[in-house]
Amino acid sequence: MADKDKLLNPDPGVCVPWEVKLEEIGEFPGNEAIVKKEWEKLDDFAYNFIWFWAQR
Repeated sequence: MADKDKLLNPDPGVCVPWEVKLEEIGEFPGNEAIVKKEWEKLDDFAYNFIWFWAQR
């Protein structure tokens, strides 16, 4: 899948994939695994929040 398609059609359960967010942020000092883990938890929460309100 092309990068542009990945942004427009993320995997199920994902709003903004980590790879896309990492491109926006660029390189940063520190442990990338910790930031990735927290981003994925935040993204999961956002997805579930939107899904909850869309299904009402």
